[in-house]
Amino acid sequence: MRPLSLLGPVALVAALVGAVVGAAGCASLATPEAPGSGSPTASATVAVSQQVKDGAELYVAFACVRCHAPNGVGGIPNRLNKGGDDTIPPLNNGYREAGEEFTNAAQITTVLQEGLVITKKPGVINMPSWKGVINDAQMNAIAAYILAGFPRTGVEIDQNVAKASDIYTAYACIWCHGQVGPNATPPPAPNPASADKEVPFLRNPDDTATLAEFMDFIMQGSVTDPGAKGELLMPAWGQILSTQQVNTVLPYIQDGPKATKLPPPPTAPTLPLAGGASSSSATSPSPETSGSP
Repeated sequence: MRPLSLLGPVALVAALVGAVVGAAGCASLATPEAPGSGSPTASATVAVSQQVKDGAELYVAFACVRCHAPNGVGGIPNRLNKGGDDTIPPLNNGYREAGEEFTNAAQITTVLQEGLVITKKPGVINMPSWKGVINDAQMNAIAAYILAGFPRTGVEIDQNVAKASDIYTAYACIWCHGQVGPNATPPPAPNPASADKEVPFLRNPDDTATLAEFMDFIMQGSVTDPGAKGELLMPAWGQILSTQQVNTVLPYIQDGPKATKLPPPPTAPTLPLAGGASSSSATSPSPETSGSP
């Protein structure tokens, strides 16, 4: 099995047994109903630019919210990172140290492009590179949403995704590995810095990877040598996905002869700015309309 045989997006991690994912049901992003949001008591949406609205939707679609939490407050456990931060850092300036606050979009888009490998130790949460997965317009929209202070735009997040195909999409596996099965749409993301030049697709009838191997990659992640900037890595999902979610998604992505007998996947969702076009507004709203904490 190849080292990146299960590369999937946004990043998080821990032990071989899954921990819990938060409360059940849907919650509006950056509202008190979203566990750990740290948001003010008001829950009404506010007027923002189209770019910021797109950014809020993309923050959920690319699973940023699964690692950095609703409202960008961070705090997801990263307990295996011995000697370093034991939680995922916040993105919301209201929760960052004064000298580490984001002041411009380039700071954010550079991290999205390059990622950050803090260690190759299995199970530790690293920041994946999204180069080739998220286009420039989408990165700028996410940056605008972050710089606007995570305003309430009405985007919802399902805190307890239970169906296999929904887990595969909600945790952004689909945007790196592509839709399950050969020649499916979307295809796997390019990964030119890797030996295979792209992220491996799942449900590969010619691969003999076992479900136990898939479990290991999901829970522990994988960073290829030398872990270069811009090279896509497999995030560790041990502290993000529940045991039930992992057990549900494993048969959905399995390789080998059984893969050809699985039911076809649903149509992939359409993302904002998927063609790379600019948002209708290229600037973030002023702090008075952003709803920042």
